[in-house]
Amino acid sequence: MKKLSLNKFIKLLKSLGFDVKTSESFKNYTTFKIGGKIKGLVVVEDISSLMKLLSLIKEYKIKHFILGRGSNILCSDKCYKGIVIKINIGGFTKRENRLICGAGISLYKLNVIASNLGLSGLEWSYGIPGSVGGGIKMNAGCFGEEIGNYVEYVYYTDGIKIYKADKQKLEFSYRHSFFSNKDYVILKVCFSLKENKKEKILEKCVGFLEKKRLSQPCDEPSAGSVFKRPSVGYAPVYIENCNLKGMTRGGAMISKKHSGFIVNFNNKAKFRDVFKLICKIKKTVYKKFDIILEEEIIILR
Repeated sequence: MKKLSLNKFIKLLKSLGFDVKTSESFKNYTTFKIGGKIKGLVVVEDISSLMKLLSLIKEYKIKHFILGRGSNILCSDKCYKGIVIKINIGGFTKRENRLICGAGISLYKLNVIASNLGLSGLEWSYGIPGSVGGGIKMNAGCFGEEIGNYVEYVYYTDGIKIYKADKQKLEFSYRHSFFSNKDYVILKVCFSLKENKKEKILEKCVGFLEKKRLSQPCDEPSAGSVFKRPSVGYAPVYIENCNLKGMTRGGAMISKKHSGFIVNFNNKAKFRDVFKLICKIKKTVYKKFDIILEEEIIILR
């Protein structure tokens, strides 16, 4: 394999027609509004461009990170010395009760598309700020639902070939999928849904969104639920029973509205502020209840 410095690799990408942004920050690409500079960011709109980019990254052994909507990640304030690939692959097709869409589509837009086509089943995900690809990777869910329940098959790549995997091969479980700990990139997803009237679908979407707004700090920057559900009980309950609700570190706070969230309450929080709160929560809950909490969010240092 060839080796190339990151600066020279960025120059190579530019010479090949890639639009490499060199003055961006994770702060502008994550819902937490936290994170340092990105040495090189490429927004990918189509599969052919992604395959070409991944091929070059593999050839020259370049550090890289795949980014969707940045809704489930806490990024370091240090400069990321690699290539960040933001997946914006869109497009959709309807085949009877099936909806096939690009991995870069937001879950909000997915619901708008589904409702316009009269396809129901995903209304519970309306308001989740992630992408289709990110949702599949972590098997996103809420209100007792999980996105994996509605998947028929997925197209994905290792940067060399494109593969298709049916649902039975995707290993969906609580906040886990076949993709969770693997270096694959999700390209397209086929959802199996049910036909319904647009008005009824939209009514469900609005209802679920209102439930989120009433119970979650939707108006403050966060990365969603910080911890997975433990083997016994619920993380927010343990956190509240440890009297940690409302605790702050710098610009980060354990939400007063929902203790399972840490919020960037003044838009000035740093990585270390959030990380200190995560460590404090885990240590205190373990000491009091002998329960080990595991992060649901991705921590990129």
